[in-house]
Parts: sequence; structure tokens; C-alpha cells
Amino acid sequence: MAPERWVLRVRGIVQGVGFRPAVWRLATGLGVAGSVRNTGSEVLIEIEGEPEQLAGFRDRLLDEAPPLARIRDVQRESAPPLGMA
Repeated sequence: MAPERWVLRVRGIVQGVGFRPAVWRLATGLGVAGSVRNTGSEVLIEIEGEPEQLAGFRDRLLDEAPPLARIRDVQRESAPPLGMA
């Protein structure tokens, strides 16, 4: 399968609770590439990899968020791959 790129917009209590380092550890462990940043009202995650890796990342992100995080909403958009994977 060809790599895909997803943009995940995560809203809720996701800033100041160790969310970005948790995202980095999860992505590294699953072998997906990308970036994560705060945008003020949300955390923006861009990940690239095989579709099953990306789906696993999203599922585990919800299950393994830091204890103080409260994810209210995750929106997923597809984007053209950038060759990060």
C-alpha cells in the first residue's frame, strides 16, 4: 500500500498536560513520521505512514492519552503525502 498523510485536529484538554511528548512517543513506537504542535485551541498532528499504522496511531492516541488529558474531539483530514514516511 502507498503511504498516506493524515491531519488530526485534537480538541479538549490537550495542552499543558504532556500531550505532545506522548504523541511523539506513540508515533515513534509505531514507526510513523510527522509533526505535532499547539495552535491555541487544539493540537494539530500531521502523520504519514501506511493506512493501518495511521489507524492504529489514532486508536491508541485515544486509549493512551496522558492521564490529565481530556480529548473531546478528533477530526481527521487526508492530505497529500510529503514523503516523510
